[in-house]
Amino acid sequence: MLYNFPYKIVLASKSPRRQFLIKELGLDFELRTLDVDESFPETLIREQIPLYLSEHKASAFHKDLAEGELLITADTIVWINNKVMNKPADRDEAIAMLTELSGNKHEVFTGVCLMTKYKKVTFFDTTEVFLKI
Repeated sequence: MLYNFPYKIVLASKSPRRQFLIKELGLDFELRTLDVDESFPETLIREQIPLYLSEHKASAFHKDLAEGELLITADTIVWINNKVMNKPADRDEAIAMLTELSGNKHEVFTGVCLMTKYKKVTFFDTTEVFLKI
């Protein structure tokens, strides 16, 4: 628990991993979810994609955000061979994706948007990953 923290934390994420991470930080939070379109302009690349998506998700909650609430949204993508690797549609696509990832370096980008009723901050982090299977 953060003492003297002036905001009620609202996590807008269906991700069990994100929920676990916030809990592990010892933070009290409220969970809110909406179905938000996760398409993005084809002109975006690398970190621009999760930054755009985290901001887009946050904007879906803005009208319902109360005074004193801090909304957290995030999105993560895998970037390999100058393209984004989306979630596989089926088993065959998952195998093809793992085959492409195997033996190659790829980047994982996570964009985060922190938003109150009056201010919004977005940032990203990246991790280089080498997968060998």
